[in-house]
Amino acid sequence: MLNPHDFSTTSTELTTLLATEEGAGSPTAVVDLEAHFRRRATLDQFLQRLEDALSRMRRRVEHLPRLPRMEHIRWAQAVLAFPNLAFLEVDTDGLQSDADILRIVLVDRGGTPLYAQLFKPRRPLTRQITHLTAIHQEIVEDAPPLADAWEHITSAFAGRYVLSYNLEFDQTKLHENAERYSLGPLTMIGACLMQQAQAYAGSYSYPKLATICANIGFPLPDHPKQTAFDRVVGQIHLLEAMAEAHHGCLSLPGASPTRAGRAGR
Repeated sequence: MLNPHDFSTTSTELTTLLATEEGAGSPTAVVDLEAHFRRRATLDQFLQRLEDALSRMRRRVEHLPRLPRMEHIRWAQAVLAFPNLAFLEVDTDGLQSDADILRIVLVDRGGTPLYAQLFKPRRPLTRQITHLTAIHQEIVEDAPPLADAWEHITSAFAGRYVLSYNLEFDQTKLHENAERYSLGPLTMIGACLMQQAQAYAGSYSYPKLATICANIGFPLPDHPKQTAFDRVVGQIHLLEAMAEAHHGCLSLPGASPTRAGRAGR
């Protein structure tokens, strides 16, 4: 392996010998031809040393830590400045189209709840859903049906720019539940923080919120103690970390977006 001094020396020797070969002219005798062969063999050796050294340096450059793109940092900074910014978490009792919404949590930039409510589902909660959402059957027994709170829900979203970690899931479940109970549409303007985090990290798959929060120094509680309130605060920390170009948002293993009752967070 060439060190910087050897690299410079080899480059100088190569340049000098190449100039000699260029000025030597065509061979006029066998002895001249043999001299040409020797010089060119040495030139090939010098070139191979330099190419090997460059290849090693290129691999080192390729393995440098990835840097975030400024457009993603500026996006996070701009969104954080929105006075009407809100963060959303929705718990459900499943993934399918018949899943009931169990809880909606909407908080402002500082984590203050704008809306937080449990809802009584049509079916008893399974042990798995309780494990994933930290919602127990007894605490939803006296909760109102979603339909009874719909007017308050739509009012809470009015005029808000909403971030959610998997916005498509939340919008789909809100739409499905509204149709099931013949409720009016809920208009939501916002962006998917999960997709933005994926773009920031340059990942091929969706990163888990819990993984990123651990990387940036704000680990979420483990299940079954992790609640929607923990995750919504995790979203705030994530957006702040992206706005500050925190390296923890880049060190992400691949993850599947599939989740039940927010299990993939």
